[in-house]
Amino acid sequence: MIEILKMFALVVLQNASFTLVSRARNSNSLTFHAIASVASNGIWLLVIKNVVQNFDNTKMMLVYLVGSVIGSLVMHHISMKYFEKKKP
Repeated sequence: MIEILKMFALVVLQNASFTLVSRARNSNSLTFHAIASVASNGIWLLVIKNVVQNFDNTKMMLVYLVGSVIGSLVMHHISMKYFEKKKP
């Protein structure tokens, strides 16, 4: 169970940070883009290590899929609500 939760948390964080990088590319801040990129790629390395160790585990692959969708959607929502607010 711990391995499933670990995979889920890593994948949510990785996809959230990847979504943040995608949105940071459209900002005017190189610093924001750099920080988001370091986070995304650093977490990706941890995810890939976990995926390779569990390559034949169907349950872990389902956890990967669900976590990736949740991470992307949550960060998309946070970005729209807090980072990309239009100034009146």
